[in-house]
Amino acid sequence: MADIALGSVGKIVEIALKIKEAVETVKQNEKECHDIQRCVARVSALLRKLDEMTETMKDEVMRDALEDLAESLERALELVTECQRKHIFRRFLGAGDMAKELGRVQDDIVRKLQLGNFATNVQTTIMVTNIQSAGGPPPPPPPQREVIIDGFTMFSLSELKAATENFSERNRIGSGGTGDVYKGVLQDRQVIAIKNLHASVAVIDDNRLYDEINVFVHLKHKNITRPLGYCHEMRMVLISHNGKYVGAQQREFCFVEEYMENGSMENIIYGSRFIGWSCRFKMIQGIAQGLHYLHEQRVVHMDLKPANILFDSDMNPRISDFGVAKKLDLGVEKTSDDTNIVGTMPYMPPEYIDQGTVSTKCDVYAFGITLLGTIIGRMSMSSSSYSWNPIQWAFEARDDLRMELFKPSLCCKSQLMQIKKCMEIGLLCVEQDREHRPTMADVLAMLNGVKELPALKRPWGIE
Repeated sequence: MADIALGSVGKIVEIALKIKEAVETVKQNEKECHDIQRCVARVSALLRKLDEMTETMKDEVMRDALEDLAESLERALELVTECQRKHIFRRFLGAGDMAKELGRVQDDIVRKLQLGNFATNVQTTIMVTNIQSAGGPPPPPPPQREVIIDGFTMFSLSELKAATENFSERNRIGSGGTGDVYKGVLQDRQVIAIKNLHASVAVIDDNRLYDEINVFVHLKHKNITRPLGYCHEMRMVLISHNGKYVGAQQREFCFVEEYMENGSMENIIYGSRFIGWSCRFKMIQGIAQGLHYLHEQRVVHMDLKPANILFDSDMNPRISDFGVAKKLDLGVEKTSDDTNIVGTMPYMPPEYIDQGTVSTKCDVYAFGITLLGTIIGRMSMSSSSYSWNPIQWAFEARDDLRMELFKPSLCCKSQLMQIKKCMEIGLLCVEQDREHRPTMADVLAMLNGVKELPALKRPWGIE
């Protein structure tokens, strides 16, 4: 593995392609080989996107993680190649043994991706998607503001530019994988938040853009940000093409939401101001209530994390940013056969990384990571060495929960039992098998003390 360049994912991509070619001619364990090929393809696509979007993959700290992951992929290639033979003679006695070994290697690949430095350092929302041609410009939207649905308005681009001083840097309050967020003030002095999609996102076909509107336009809950409207316009720009300047159409797409003046949970939990446990527990309850409501509407957020939880003037937590959210059909889950990947690495569950399975349990996993981070953030005096792996920290701390672990000024003895219970709820939410994770209705019942917590198992990947 020494031939892997610092921060490069080229070797991993190369192995993934070899596995794809080998799977086409396997004669044994076809299902398991196709499963591992799909897993490796998704991992490869994810790492390529991270390499494009962030500088993290070039850091020295990533070298060992990449080498370790590549070793597992090479083991997968070795097994798939073995399955190309009609009969397996070497160290395996039959197809059943080979199936188990393939499953172990597949789990190992996902575990290394989740628990390695990728999860530690990469906090960027990613959106790996098959971009298609829109097939032609849509009809221009009405130039005047128009109420589409009660409380949901079509804004003009000129109005949003005026509200944000032409999307000036000083009005930018956030940035993500799909766009930048700006604070704006309308002519009637209403303060709003405007998400201006990146150009690469805005060229996806119209149906994909309007999916987000269809997901959140009817959502009404005290723990969900309220959508106010959108803007969709085409404008002519001058570009250089084959040595000449030509006119081209550029699409502008923005989402408008109510402005949350107290910022994000990420800034509050990890900021310089200490937040007591009672306030944190109310945050956890509010997030759980909002997520439970979303799941009742068959909506999976797919990118729940502290940066996407905002606070209103009353410090009420609001789940925001539905840019990669999905609405489930009547079934409880769906699986994608392609390599489309959305979300943020540390908050992605193993079944989504592995097979693209989308269900409400994806959000439950992300809630568990968020809950554990809420406990750790600037409360514990012993969490610094474990902050890269909140699951390991929580599992070890709950077995030896002492007052010395937490700042005495922020919690009393009576609150330690509540903290321990929240740790255990968080650990239940991050179970490897999604069937063993609670629903958000169960989480609320456990938080409120009306449901007993089931027995806790040692977390996946923790020695």
